[in-house]
Amino acid sequence: MSQTPSGSTPTPVSSFSLVADSDQAFTLRVTLARLAKRSLDVQYYIWDDDTTGKLLIYRLLEAARRGVKVRMLLDHANQLGRDVKWAALDAHPNIQVRLFNPFKGRYKHFLQWLYHAPRLNHRMHNKAWIMDGERALVGGRNIADHYFGVNASTNFRDLDLYAHGPIVADTRAAFEAFWHSPLAVPMKSYRRRTEATAEGVWRWLAHWRRSLKGYPYLFPQHEKFFTDYLEKQERQCVQAPAVLLFDSPDKASGARQTLMGDQLASLLGRQDHQELLMEASYFIPGNDFVDALAGFRRRGGRAAVLTNSLATNDVIAAHGAYARYRSGLLAAGVELHELQPNARALHRQVRLFKGRSQASLHTKAMVLDRREVFVGSFNIDPRSVHLNTEMGYYVASEALGQQVAAFIEEGLAPENSFRVSREAGRLTWAADGSDGTPEVLHREPRVSIGRWLAAWLLARLPIERFL
Repeated sequence: MSQTPSGSTPTPVSSFSLVADSDQAFTLRVTLARLAKRSLDVQYYIWDDDTTGKLLIYRLLEAARRGVKVRMLLDHANQLGRDVKWAALDAHPNIQVRLFNPFKGRYKHFLQWLYHAPRLNHRMHNKAWIMDGERALVGGRNIADHYFGVNASTNFRDLDLYAHGPIVADTRAAFEAFWHSPLAVPMKSYRRRTEATAEGVWRWLAHWRRSLKGYPYLFPQHEKFFTDYLEKQERQCVQAPAVLLFDSPDKASGARQTLMGDQLASLLGRQDHQELLMEASYFIPGNDFVDALAGFRRRGGRAAVLTNSLATNDVIAAHGAYARYRSGLLAAGVELHELQPNARALHRQVRLFKGRSQASLHTKAMVLDRREVFVGSFNIDPRSVHLNTEMGYYVASEALGQQVAAFIEEGLAPENSFRVSREAGRLTWAADGSDGTPEVLHREPRVSIGRWLAAWLLARLPIERFL
């Protein structure tokens, strides 16, 4: 038995496997939907209305038509303008849709944001896909093409954990807490009428899916394909004690709560750790966290971080805030890396438009001493600490730790990231060029002057606590 991060109670053993590749991430979600017998509970921050989003809606409807009870809990900030479609799904007797912390009305969102900014700025950032209360996927991926390697322009490097065992009951209990929160508003009470029907949506999706060409994740429909796939996934599992870390939904109502941040800080603050490997898509560490990372060097250990470069960060303001900490991180002895837009590791995962899609980082993962792992939705930034609700698995396993370490080390490699250093008072970025030759740059690599200037200006605004 192992201990929780607070050291208070023992944790039971569950089964876990790493879900790193895009096709694996998509196929597992389809498999869990196809094999569900009783229930599917899905909780997401983003669910786009693109090819991937439609295909997974098709699978949820397919399950509901078999009698499976489907519950969808979506953060409303990313669903504005899609109420009619969700209302049509909600009309199915086996599907319930709830919107978390919704904007009221359809044409007044900006005014609502101005008036209700303190409340509406709190979002549900959780990601979970739970089958029959027995199996789950938790991690960083939302539902959209660029989380599954099929976007024409940009695709994310990301990570999930597949879980089976007692931890899934905890995961479903966390879902229930959010589902029954006063901030989770049933679609029926939010939008009472719609001319569209779930049956009409099903007929359209079935026809559309049959005519879909070129999408790489289309499978045979027979059940054996999916049972074989799930058995293969579970043969890769390791047995390990684990806990689910998650914020209470009360955090989104404005309650002062930093549960996830406190729990992770307690892990990193322990004096027995010698190595930390971390991937954080949005990395705004704050001075206290920089001090915690400095402890690894004082102990003769290693702290290595992979985050987005300005060229790959989809939120320029977040990069501007992070950039202010680079010198302090380097002075603290942190090994600092930033993702290359042409990272070769991501090309291995991209299934469409291979070689033309730019890389971006969305992973939220860390491994301590190659035997303690966290994978979830939590970014190292003020928004994850203070504003959004977050969740993730903390697993004590040397086998899984070695796998996550190998994944992060791949991202740290010079063909995938820039190594940031300071030489003669200036920042430098070192990496392997496109021909494999080492190169050293003395300005933010592979960005326009306009993008650099935007990040520089945003870094000087007092907005860090909102990022």
